[in-house]
Amino acid sequence: MATAVLQTRIDANIKREADQLFSSLGLDTTTAIRLFLKQAVNQQKIPFEILPPQPSFSEATLAAIEEARRIAEDSTVPSYTTARELLEDC
Repeated sequence: MATAVLQTRIDANIKREADQLFSSLGLDTTTAIRLFLKQAVNQQKIPFEILPPQPSFSEATLAAIEEARRIAEDSTVPSYTTARELLEDC
C-alpha cells in the first residue's frame, strides 16, 4: 500500500489539547486523524455532528435543536420529500 504525507497547520493550543485528549484515549494524534479519515471515507460524510461552541447558543436555540432532534427521530411524525407533498397534506 502506497502512503502519502498529509501536512497541515493548526493553532498550537488546539494541537496541545488534542494531543492530551487522544493520549488519554490511548491514541496519538496521527492515529486519531487516520481514524477520522477512514470513517469519513467509510460513511461518505463527516462522521460526527459539527456545531459551534455550545455557549454561543441561547437557551431557546438549544431547546429548538433538541426539539428538532426528537422530531427527526420520531417515526410517527410525518415527513415529506418535497414542498408540494407538504402543501398537499395541509
